Amino acid sequence: MKPVVVACLLVLVMNDAAVAASPTLVSVRQEDRHPGASFAMPGADDAAIAIASSPDRATDGSFLEENVAAFDLLTDAEIESGSWSYESQLDPGTYYVMVNATDLDCLDQPDCLQGFSNVVGLTIPKPALQFSSEVTVYRVLSLVDLTFTVSPLGESLPYRVCWTRKARPRKCMRGNVVGDSWNSEASDSIEVRKRGMRRTTTFSWYVDGAKVASKRVRIRTRA
Repeated sequence: MKPVVVACLLVLVMNDAAVAASPTLVSVRQEDRHPGASFAMPGADDAAIAIASSPDRATDGSFLEENVAAFDLLTDAEIESGSWSYESQLDPGTYYVMVNATDLDCLDQPDCLQGFSNVVGLTIPKPALQFSSEVTVYRVLSLVDLTFTVSPLGESLPYRVCWTRKARPRKCMRGNVVGDSWNSEASDSIEVRKRGMRRTTTFSWYVDGAKVASKRVRIRTRA
């Protein structure tokens, strides 16, 4: 490539860099799974914020559409205050946040605000899980129903339930609680036979090896 052509290209690149000033995403946060952000975009007339599950971006600088988890147009008050909070909750996970802003009053002037900001990562933690259990004895059918409830739960959670027996090692069975919302509880039930259980039996539920619930129930009545 000729030196003159190279010099011309460098001038064009330098001019492009001088034309647009980018907004700055200062920080991100979350409260009860509601994301929020602070930013600097002096002179902005229009602005939007996007949250994606991946930092991958298209050639125009935006996040890939299939990864966008939230998109919100900023109000004049939010632009002026430099702060935004989202009205909806996000599922737990790792996200990436970016703002896009434009100053419509100076598009043909150097250093006019226009384009995308830096990208900042945001982690939405899982809410604390609450565990409860219920044991129902069907004496005529010689069956015991073991119900395990987790609140809230928006994913699949494996567990074990174990109980004592008369003269044998304890017995355990595996189950899986399937939840579809981090704002709702989910339950799973296992039905087992009474055979071999002690008159008063202790049932214990375990998640990731830790005991999270326990129930002591009278299984048999005295003759």
